[in-house]
Amino acid sequence: MKNVLIFLGSILLFSIIVLGIYALLKKFVFDKIKINKWLVLIIAFIVFVVPPLVFTTLPVLVTNYVIPGISVILFLWFWDLCGFMSKTQNKIAKAAYNKPNSNKNDIVIKPKAKPNRVKNNPNNK
Repeated sequence: MKNVLIFLGSILLFSIIVLGIYALLKKFVFDKIKINKWLVLIIAFIVFVVPPLVFTTLPVLVTNYVIPGISVILFLWFWDLCGFMSKTQNKIAKAAYNKPNSNKNDIVIKPKAKPNRVKNNPNNK
């Protein structure tokens, strides 16, 4: 039971660290780099598959945490480049905008005034 809790705790900690690093990279680095999304996917796949096959004597820390962390960050970047992340964020933003107490500049659309209608009205003679 203790080993299971340690394992789940390490997965949770790994996930939090990887998502935090991805958020920082997205804010400061990924938005400034223009790259083909398929190239990012190929690099992520290569980073995930090749090192365990080529370098069999890597330390446990590298094989269990560093390589999967880099590949997960690259897969998340691929999803972001494809637009999967922005679609869910747009749905959340639209849901927030459609609320009755929306604070999105409270734009009121008024019809355009048409002055010639009053002059040409036969009831107004």
